[in-house]
Amino acid sequence: MTKELGIQKVYDLPVSMTTKEAWKKRLQEIRDNDGSFAYRAAYVRMGETKKRVHQVSSFLTHENEQELIWFFTQDITDVIKKRDELRELNQLLDGILNNIPVYLFVKDPADEFKYLYWNKAFAEHSGIPASKAIGHTDYEIFQSEEAEKFRKDDLELLRTHQRIDIQETYLTASGEARIVQTLKALVPMEDREPLLIGISWDTTNLQNIEQELIKARIKAEQSDRLKSAFLANMSHEIRTPLNAIVGFSQLLPTADTPEEQKLYSDIINQNSDILLQLINDILDLSKIEAGTLEYVKRPINLGEVCRTIYAVHKERIKGGVDFIFDNGEEDLQMEGDPNRIMQIITNFITNATKFTHAGEIRFGFEREGENVRVYVKDTGIGIEKEKVGHIFERFVKLNSFVQGTGLGLSICRMIIEKIGGEIGVTSEFGKGSTFYFIIPCTEVD
Repeated sequence: MTKELGIQKVYDLPVSMTTKEAWKKRLQEIRDNDGSFAYRAAYVRMGETKKRVHQVSSFLTHENEQELIWFFTQDITDVIKKRDELRELNQLLDGILNNIPVYLFVKDPADEFKYLYWNKAFAEHSGIPASKAIGHTDYEIFQSEEAEKFRKDDLELLRTHQRIDIQETYLTASGEARIVQTLKALVPMEDREPLLIGISWDTTNLQNIEQELIKARIKAEQSDRLKSAFLANMSHEIRTPLNAIVGFSQLLPTADTPEEQKLYSDIINQNSDILLQLINDILDLSKIEAGTLEYVKRPINLGEVCRTIYAVHKERIKGGVDFIFDNGEEDLQMEGDPNRIMQIITNFITNATKFTHAGEIRFGFEREGENVRVYVKDTGIGIEKEKVGHIFERFVKLNSFVQGTGLGLSICRMIIEKIGGEIGVTSEFGKGSTFYFIIPCTEVD
């Protein structure tokens, strides 16, 4: 190299400062710094295309009234390259750790378990930025109860050196309770104590899905049991009125007197009504199960609907029981499905007639704010307290000797719930019951 250089000016050398002005500036910097100056310089060697980086130390001396500058250089190209590669690797690793959908943290057991790392996902999930976590302990970040639990787990891990896999529930910064699965382990390090690394992932949604699956399984099992009960119940309920219809239809031609003919006809008609109601209940139930049961709103006069119901039932009520419609000629123009409203009120009245042998059955409606409450009140036998809460369930019958499917009230409940209403009953055993439903009342002109 010396031979190649020969006698040349310093700014003709293949170094970074290739102009006379640049060298003069550097010389002044050396003088201003008391004759000592260090810097980095990059240049390309002769015959090479790769840029080299040198750490240069320069010293200014005086000899025979001349200024001499000594330059000592160290090729740090590989060092710089490795440093840049390490920085890129750290950036890549940090990018990966900050974008994986798990919560990652690192603690230093040798320094009071202070946090050394806290990834972005953990910061977003907890609402605590990394700047407020790194360099701090659990006691400085979390509530004391949570911090105590975390420290207990950390000490157990440090004692046993056995990985910990636990499920934890804690509150986020927004106050929402979340369930996380946490894995903690010790990572051996060279020339120092091991570090504690923790990985957590949110299992709240998974837990919710699991609970929903359990509920769905229970519901499916209940549905299977209900279907079995339904088939067993229907085989009896259908056979009873059908046998009566067939039997008395065969006896009708042989009746000796008009009174006997009327008796047989009444029995046939009564059982035909029972069978028709049974079929309607089955059809409604199948529609509800399939999600196709309709509630078609249109302008109606609730008073007129109730008066129609009153006209139909007043002749059917047994003697000794007064049947009263409280609203008389009152009208209420609103939106609703007259068929479904009539179906529910009729079901209430039919049940009341089965269990009321004296006194009265009365029904009507009344406004309650933006809703209307429709009720049927009787002075019948009432409902035992322990049975009131189950009265709207499928196949529930107060008296097993009274004909009926036990579906009517259950269907009424599902219809009312479908339209966002409320259905209920109040009862005192031995004194009577009041069945009611409340639905939105949108008045129309």
